[in-house]
Amino acid sequence: MSGNYGKYPYVSLAQVKNYLNISSTNEDARLSNLISFACGAVENYIGQEILSNSYSETIDGGRASIFVSRIPLQTVYSVLEYDGTNYRKLNNPQTDGMSVTSINSNYGITIHGSSVLKTRYKKFGGSSGFFNGTDSWLSVPDSDDWYFSDSDFTLDIQVRANSFQSNASFISQAQDSSNYWSLGYNTVEGAYFKAYESDTETINVSHGSTTGYTANTFHHFEIVRSGTDLTLYRDGVEIASQTTSNVMPDITGVLEIGRQNVAASYNYFNGFLEEVRVSHVARNLAAFTAPSYQYSTDDDTKLLIHFDGENDSSSFSDDHSTQEEFLFYPETGKITKNIGDGTGDFDLTIVGASIFKNYPRGIKVNYKAGYESSNIPNDLTLATMDYIKMLHKDRQESQAFSLQGESVRSTELSGNFPAHIRRILDFYRNII
Repeated sequence: MSGNYGKYPYVSLAQVKNYLNISSTNEDARLSNLISFACGAVENYIGQEILSNSYSETIDGGRASIFVSRIPLQTVYSVLEYDGTNYRKLNNPQTDGMSVTSINSNYGITIHGSSVLKTRYKKFGGSSGFFNGTDSWLSVPDSDDWYFSDSDFTLDIQVRANSFQSNASFISQAQDSSNYWSLGYNTVEGAYFKAYESDTETINVSHGSTTGYTANTFHHFEIVRSGTDLTLYRDGVEIASQTTSNVMPDITGVLEIGRQNVAASYNYFNGFLEEVRVSHVARNLAAFTAPSYQYSTDDDTKLLIHFDGENDSSSFSDDHSTQEEFLFYPETGKITKNIGDGTGDFDLTIVGASIFKNYPRGIKVNYKAGYESSNIPNDLTLATMDYIKMLHKDRQESQAFSLQGESVRSTELSGNFPAHIRRILDFYRNII
């Protein structure tokens, strides 16, 4: 990660100019260079990037708990244990690291036609679901979980269409041609979410354009209802919205993925799907960054299909209620393993025989850590700007400095940092 030190400056040019009481633009170029240098120097000293970023870390196994090397820890995308042959992914807790409390049962998935998993194309994990556009789809039994009424909900999915030259339904529930809802794509309207009850259209959130859709590329589609507002997103960008008090219809019929059960317009999907999720919560209320990792489950997730498995396998599974196998603690970066026998959380250890207890590179952790731009500690920000002030004045041995009322004169430097700055940085330093 050292190659990224200074790549993402965490103090702005405007902040520094205000701190140095500079109003002219004459020195903007030099100040920008100093900002990148200073941010890189601070990050190199403390051993981590300050702005939040995603990391992948490999850690030896053993009985001791593992700690990721960067904090504050925001979330853990995945933990994988080496069993002597392969890495096995552990089931995730909620995104805040704590246990999922609403554990019911996963839904059985029925395979129709030639629906299979393919490892050639995938957004996350090792595979995705392939649907041939003519006779392949998945179905999930009817459930109250698919009846949203006027409550908040979110449907989202990763879609890699072989083309956008025909109508396609991504996920739907249909009772007949007069009663159904569907999230999909139309060659005239683009992406859409529609609901019909007694042959009356009650909800219609359509893009109204077919631009921006690229075949053979994964797009993330999401429909969110919050109160009376429905918003349709493509790759995290809002493309359509509707405000309505109409309720979602109560459909008697299976949930389908890859088509809609309407005889006159099945709208079979042709391409690859990943990360189908049904949630009883409004996930996003504004534009967002499209997902870059598989989802974790939580108490609001009612269906979650990762499409992970061997090539050409026809084994599809719902993982929304799978019991988590590890927990993590954001404040300390600690990860512990839940062995699931009712005795609590144990230190993370290698799965399998004890011969692998200390197998090198035994645990892989993918996680996000660091501070969001609005939450960087003030002392860290001020220390960095004071360092920039020192560099800007080019008087590194005898210049007087002040930081929140503290004066230091003729300061001995260590690693180019005066003592009062170094004291602050040492609070954030990781020594591994």
